[in-house]
Amino acid sequence: MNSVTAERVMQKFEVLPENAKKEVDDFIDFLLQKRPPRKKKLDKKKLLEISQWTEEDIKAVEEAGKEINKWQLETF
Repeated sequence: MNSVTAERVMQKFEVLPENAKKEVDDFIDFLLQKRPPRKKKLDKKKLLEISQWTEEDIKAVEEAGKEINKWQLETF
């Protein structure tokens, strides 16, 4: 069996009539909804296992982020 590549899928998709393209799009949405949601929050424990960052380093970055989020952008 041939492996699935984006290029191969796109080649097939391009020759479909518009109503079939809509079906493909709907089916992809259906498949994506079936997937479990991705973790959005960074797992600090895993980050510390693979990096040189200490808990203090991460805390400093988080604090800087909080301060940046307080900035008021100038409106024009």
